[in-house]
Amino acid sequence: MAEKFLEAVNKGIRMIYEKEKEEHEKVIGKYYPSSIGECLRKQYYEFFEEKEPTEEELTIFLTGKSVHEMLAKVLNESVKVEAVEYEVNLNFDEAMLHGKVDIIIADFEGQKVIVELKTISKIPNEPLQRHVMQLQCYLHALNIERGFLLYWDKRDGKKKVFEIFKDKRYYEILKERTLTLHYYISKKLPPIKEAAIKGEYSTCVRCPYKEICKPLELDIEKDSEIIVCEIDNVLFNVEERKKACLEELKVPSYNNLDKKTKEEFFKLFYSEKYLNLDIPIEEKIKEIDDEYFKNNRKIVIITNRPETMREKTEEELTNLGIPFEALFMRKSNQKGKKFKALIIKLLEISGYKVARIIDEEKTIEKIKKEILKLDPS
Repeated sequence: MAEKFLEAVNKGIRMIYEKEKEEHEKVIGKYYPSSIGECLRKQYYEFFEEKEPTEEELTIFLTGKSVHEMLAKVLNESVKVEAVEYEVNLNFDEAMLHGKVDIIIADFEGQKVIVELKTISKIPNEPLQRHVMQLQCYLHALNIERGFLLYWDKRDGKKKVFEIFKDKRYYEILKERTLTLHYYISKKLPPIKEAAIKGEYSTCVRCPYKEICKPLELDIEKDSEIIVCEIDNVLFNVEERKKACLEELKVPSYNNLDKKTKEEFFKLFYSEKYLNLDIPIEEKIKEIDDEYFKNNRKIVIITNRPETMREKTEEELTNLGIPFEALFMRKSNQKGKKFKALIIKLLEISGYKVARIIDEEKTIEKIKKEILKLDPS
């Protein structure tokens, strides 16, 4: 009986979802503000190969819908709500953005404003760009100068609001993205793998189209065996670089550095200033050569070094004779172990077998734990 009741609940949620889906008809030339800030490749797949949502995704959908409806009622108690789910178009000649504004408030401190609500698992420190683009679309479509982007944590109910002003620069961004998407959809050509190119690897791992997209597809044979390798403390002994950085900062040891000094250390360490002090570790370099030439395994470098060191790093690897297929470098907002785990996971999704991780032993174990978090199965 309990299972049948749960089936009835899930069926009801799906029916509500299907009714809303009917309003989002697939028409070439008509795209959606809620998606336009997302990866162009993902939007292409959603247009032609949309996947059915899981029960968990449907429950999240209903939670968000319920909070939206409740917010409109709450606001109506204290301000004059002019419209809810108000349909708008932003036309760009060949194509348009068509969407529904969550809430329009007729008069808030003397101005008409738009409210865009986002239910979310973790409230960001800054508004997410895809959400800003959506709100900017509505501001331009209705010629309203100000809006509020309200984040609502669906786990604990915490809220955070960002005030967003209409910015004409976003009109050009929205136009360029809409017409680019329209071109690829019209031609039935997949656009660039935007999220992967930008290094938004968490987005790629969560994407329902990752198996079709193969976000980190390389110019090598499918099913190739890959060795992933770090550079510092693996291919190079970096102790002299580390020592020079500490001497410049006038601190005796890396241990127990305060937060500010630690940031200064890493800024210096991950620069080219003392890179010439690194000493190649010949044993590891031979190990890499053997994997490539004897075992026919491809080499992919995944390093904590930042993108600013790319040119010099590529030069170093070339001088060492390392035949690498790709070099992935960490962004400042990415944590080392998780960053490496994401790349490895995406390489596997893209059709390759990661045969071995060459890194510091303690790091390898942490990377493996992070991979399990990405795919508990």
